[in-house]
Amino acid sequence: MAISRDVLIEILAQADPVGLVAAGGPRDEYASEADEILGLQGVPQLTEITGVFAVSFSDPGACPRETARWIVEEMQRHGHHD
Repeated sequence: MAISRDVLIEILAQADPVGLVAAGGPRDEYASEADEILGLQGVPQLTEITGVFAVSFSDPGACPRETARWIVEEMQRHGHHD
């Protein structure tokens, strides 16, 4: 899946799983998580996405499955332009 880092960062900002952007954080608040997700092999699985946020924020529920599903769908939607 070819998706640019900037596009993924924006998707994560829109998803805002832990509310950092809503709280006034910068749009690139989830850049490190974007890098982790980009490092995954193949199409990211929901458990991989939720796992990235669980580790980053030391909270197993940091990213709900519904949010992870939306992130994967957006990545697939934006990833077909190469």
